[in-house]
Amino acid sequence: MNRRQILKYAVTLTGTALLAPIIGCSEKVLPITEPSDALLFFKPEEFKVLTQLMDVILPKTDTPSASEVKVNYVLDQLLANVFDLEYRQSFTDKFSQLSQYLTQNNFDTLSGSAQEKLLTSLESLPEAQRNNAYWSYLDIKQQTVTYYLSSEEIAENHLNYLPVPGEYKPCVSVEELGNKAWAI
Repeated sequence: MNRRQILKYAVTLTGTALLAPIIGCSEKVLPITEPSDALLFFKPEEFKVLTQLMDVILPKTDTPSASEVKVNYVLDQLLANVFDLEYRQSFTDKFSQLSQYLTQNNFDTLSGSAQEKLLTSLESLPEAQRNNAYWSYLDIKQQTVTYYLSSEEIAENHLNYLPVPGEYKPCVSVEELGNKAWAI
C-alpha cells in the first residue's frame, strides 16, 4: 500500500469515526479507489440534482467546483460502500424530500443567485418548520465541504499542504504560508 492510499484510508476512517454517532459503522473494510463515473448508489436523475446542489454550495471560482473534483462521485461511493443500511435509508428518504422541494421550486431552471437564495431560505427555516428537506440539505452541505477540502486537487493545489513525511516547521507566521488555510 502506498502513502497516498494510506492517507485516503485514514481520512475515510477519521470521517467515519467522527460521523459514527449519526451514521453508525460499517463492518466492511473496502479498498479506497479513485471515484469513477459509474454510479453505485444514486439514480441518474437523483445524481443530477445532487451535482447541481453541490455546485451551488461550492461553485467554480478561482478554484474548481465541487463536481469538478468529483465530490459527487465520492458521496455516491461512500453511500454505496461505507455507510450502514440505516443511514442510507434515512439519507434516501430525506434526499427524496429535498429533491421534491427543489423540483417544486424549479431549482434547475433558476439563475445561480436565485438558487443560492432558495437554499439560503431553506437553511434559515425556523426550528419549528425544519423538515427532512432541511436536514438533507444540511447533511449534503456538510459532506460536500468536507470531501471538497480533503480532495487531492484542493488540498495540494489550493490549500497549504504538508506532505507526510516532510519537513516540519512548528513556528511559522501566517504570511509565510501565503495566508492560506491548511489542508485536512
